[in-house]
Amino acid sequence: MKPKILFVDDDRNILDSLRLALRVMRGEWDMRFAGSGAEALDILAAEPQDVIISDMRMPGMDGAQLLAAVQARHPATVRIILSGFADQESVLRTVKLAHQYLSKPCPPEEIKAAIAGALRLRGVLLNPGLRELVARIETLPALPPVYTKLTAALADESCSLATIGAIISQDVGMSTGILRLVNSAFFGLPVQVSSVSHAVRLLGTETIRVLVLSIHLFRTQNPGELPGFGLKELWEHSARVSCFAKSIAEVEGLGKAERDACFIAGTLHDAGKLVLASGLPDDYGRALALVAQKDLRLHEAEREIFGATHAEVGAYLFSLWGFSDAIIEAVCWHHDAERVACREFSPLTAVAVANAFDHDQRHTPEEAACTEDIPCIGRQEYMTRLAEWRDLCLRGLSAGL
Repeated sequence: MKPKILFVDDDRNILDSLRLALRVMRGEWDMRFAGSGAEALDILAAEPQDVIISDMRMPGMDGAQLLAAVQARHPATVRIILSGFADQESVLRTVKLAHQYLSKPCPPEEIKAAIAGALRLRGVLLNPGLRELVARIETLPALPPVYTKLTAALADESCSLATIGAIISQDVGMSTGILRLVNSAFFGLPVQVSSVSHAVRLLGTETIRVLVLSIHLFRTQNPGELPGFGLKELWEHSARVSCFAKSIAEVEGLGKAERDACFIAGTLHDAGKLVLASGLPDDYGRALALVAQKDLRLHEAEREIFGATHAEVGAYLFSLWGFSDAIIEAVCWHHDAERVACREFSPLTAVAVANAFDHDQRHTPEEAACTEDIPCIGRQEYMTRLAEWRDLCLRGLSAGL
C-alpha cells in the first residue's frame, strides 16, 4: 500500500504548484491536497494519513493549531511544517508539535527527501504501537538535577552561554533537543552543528530561556520511576562513546562532517532506551529482568518483549526528526552492523566499535564481551585496526573521558 501524504495550504496556487512538482511521485505516494485546517482534519477523519505537510500562516486554523489537533487525534501521523513565515516566536510554537520544519521556497527534491526520510524506517519498526509511541514524543526525558541546574542558570541574568551549554551537555535528552532544533531548516545552516555549546551560542540565551521556561521543550524523568535503569549511567556511557567514535574517525582520516556525525550518533545511539523506558516502563522492566533470567544482552531482551530494539526505536525517532542518514544508520545498526554492507569506513563503523569497546571495558551485564562481535562491523581489513583503535580509546579514558 502506498504511503498517504496530505498537503495543507490556504493558497491554492501553492497547492497547484506542489501537485505539479510532485506528480512524478504519484506511483509511489497517494497524495491529497487541502485548502484549510478544517478540510485537512476531515480528510484525516475519513482516512488516516502517513504524513501531513502544512503551511504555518492560514486563516481560521493556523499550522500550529492544526498540528496540535493532528497530534491529539492522529498521533502516528508524521507532522511537517512547510512555511515561509520566519517569525521566530511562531516557529518556536511548532517545536514540540512538528517533527520537522521546511522553509519556503522549498525545492521539490527537499520535500521528497524529507518525506522519504521520515518514512524510511517504517519497514524496520513494524510494530504500529511502537511507531505511534515514537511519533507522540515531543522531547526526550532529562535528568531532574540537570534540569534544575539549567532553570537556575537561566534565571541568573549574569550566567554565560558557556555555562548554559555545559549544563545542557550533561544530559542526552536536552542535548538531543537542542541539536535537533539548531540543525533544522529554520536556521538554514550550511553545515551540521555537532557541539551543544556551539548550538547554544547560535540560539542565544533568550531563545533557550523561551524553550525551557515558556515552551517547556524539556521534561524530566524521576529515575525512581524506572527501577534498574540509570539515566546518569546512560549519559556517561553515551558521552564516552561519542568521544571514542570521533577519535576513531579522526585517526581514520574522515572529514569534519563525518567526524561530527560520529560524535552526534555516539551521543544519541542509546536514546531509544529513554523512549522505551519512559513510554513503556512496565514492559521495559520485563526486558531488564530477562537480561538476568535468560543471560541475554539488553537489545536481545528488548526484541523478545517489543519485537524491536532500542537502536531501531531511536533511529525511527531521529528519522522523523530529520537527522542525517549517516546518524540514523549508525544509531539503527550499532548492535547489528553485519546487516549493513559497510564498504567503506563510516559513522556506523565508528559507533559500533566505540560502543563495543566501552561496554567491554566496563564489563556491563547487558553487553559483556561485546568485542567478540566486532568482526561484524564490515570489511575484514578493519580487524587489523582494532588494537590501535582500542589503545586510542583507552588513552582517552585515562585522559578523563
